[in-house]
Amino acid sequence: MSGSDEITLRKLEIFLVFMRERNLARAAEALGLSSVSVHKAIHSLETAVGAPLFAHRGRALEPLASATVLEAHAADIIDGIQRSVDATRQAAGIAPRTFRIGSLYSLTIELVPQIITAIQASLPGCNIELVLGSNTDLEDKLAAGEIDASVMCVHDIDRGRSRRVIDLFDDEMYLTSPRDSAPVRTPVDLRDWAGQSFVMLSQEFSSGRDAYRMFQQAGVTPRVALRANDIFTLSSLVRGGVGLALLPGRISQLYPGALQFSRVKREQRVAQTLGLCYLASRAGDEAIMALETAAREATAAS
Repeated sequence: MSGSDEITLRKLEIFLVFMRERNLARAAEALGLSSVSVHKAIHSLETAVGAPLFAHRGRALEPLASATVLEAHAADIIDGIQRSVDATRQAAGIAPRTFRIGSLYSLTIELVPQIITAIQASLPGCNIELVLGSNTDLEDKLAAGEIDASVMCVHDIDRGRSRRVIDLFDDEMYLTSPRDSAPVRTPVDLRDWAGQSFVMLSQEFSSGRDAYRMFQQAGVTPRVALRANDIFTLSSLVRGGVGLALLPGRISQLYPGALQFSRVKREQRVAQTLGLCYLASRAGDEAIMALETAAREATAAS
């Protein structure tokens, strides 16, 4: 076997990103490589494995059953090596690596602080780092191994065998307006609000995608006055009267009494499922187990 056709960790990482994205251009962008480099790495991996992994459909690569099997094992291999490195460092007296937890911005109002406090109580020596981002960003970081687990929206994510997803609670989306504005008659029909100005999140955020989904279900196109890059800024814009928004109910904790949350008609309604996500191979990890217990207890108590 030549050096170029060896199975390497880098090739497995590239393969896993492609399996997640199912598109050469998107995988290349996520990895910071060219599409040609991604394609060459995948072809080299096929040669090293000695079995076809993809079928060519025009310019696209369609995963075969063999690719699905390799995907599950590759995730375990990469995670196992990281755990071996951690164990080696601990045996050498080096402090354990940081436990990185991903979270949506909106969950830092109440839930995530409760979870972190509980983990610190059960694992006093655990060094925790909180990484905030959109759902899309957190999914990418989890797949790349940049975070160990994430508390996020899970109703739209892939629930493959390589990851563990635990549903924690559901949160409905509401028409949100300033408290001092005119009372809103419920249930709201979004068709009656088509001429109003809305502030929106981009669709890399789950709440942004879900807001657009609600408008699609109502059969209307929103009049967008402004787009924001985080849900806290968006909420402040609504509070300041810049426009209306479709936001999850948990945002009511941010400005108690300052915003009016009005329920939408059943056929236009969307509910998010918030949950915990981590690689299935990490299920027995002490920190992951503490996180799972803390998340379940925090949501059960709320």
